[in-house]
Amino acid sequence: MPKITDLISRAPRLVSLLTCAGLLVLAGCGREQKLAPDFAFNFTCHGASYPASESAIEKFITGRGFTAFNEERIRRQYKLAMYPLAIDGFDGRHRMLDFRGINEKSSDKPEPVATIYSVGIYSPPPTRHDDTLEKATLAFVSGTLKCDVSNISHGDNGAERAAFFDKIYKAEQKRIAEGARCDRQSGRKLDTHCPN
Repeated sequence: MPKITDLISRAPRLVSLLTCAGLLVLAGCGREQKLAPDFAFNFTCHGASYPASESAIEKFITGRGFTAFNEERIRRQYKLAMYPLAIDGFDGRHRMLDFRGINEKSSDKPEPVATIYSVGIYSPPPTRHDDTLEKATLAFVSGTLKCDVSNISHGDNGAERAAFFDKIYKAEQKRIAEGARCDRQSGRKLDTHCPN
C-alpha cells in the first residue's frame, strides 16, 4: 500500500491528470489545448474528516453564488461510481469551480490513505483572479473540511485562450444539463437516455 507521503509527492501529477480528465478531455491534453486554473490545490482528509463532506462542498459552492452539480452522487444512483468525489460549480460570470477526488490505489472502493482531492477555479480569459474566492476556498478546505492542503498554484490564461475556454464551458454546461436530467433525487421526470 502506498504511503501518504508518496501520494503527496505525486500530487502535482494528479492535479494535471484531473485537469485533463475533467475539463480538458474535450479537446485532449495536447500542448496547444491547455487551460490553466486560476487557482488550484490538492488536499487530503484523514480520520473523522474522511471522506470530504459532499454536502459541505455543495453548500460552500452555492454560498459563493455558483450552481452546484454533484456528478458523482448521480453516478452512484446508477451504480456507476467512478471517483471518490466529483462536484462542479458554475456561475453567471462563466466561472467554474471544481472539486475532484481520485483514488490512487486500484480498488473499487475509495480508501482514505489513497484518496487525493483537488480544487480548481477557472475564469474566462484573460484571467482575472478573484482573491476573495481563492482565499475563501482555501479556508473552507483547511478550516471547515479540516483537510491538509498541498501544492497551491496560480495560473493565468491570456486572451488567446478565450475561444478554447468558451468551448470547454459550453461542453461543461451541456454535460451538466444532461446529468441533471438523470438525477433521481430531483423529483423531476427523468430523461429517456438515463442509464437503467
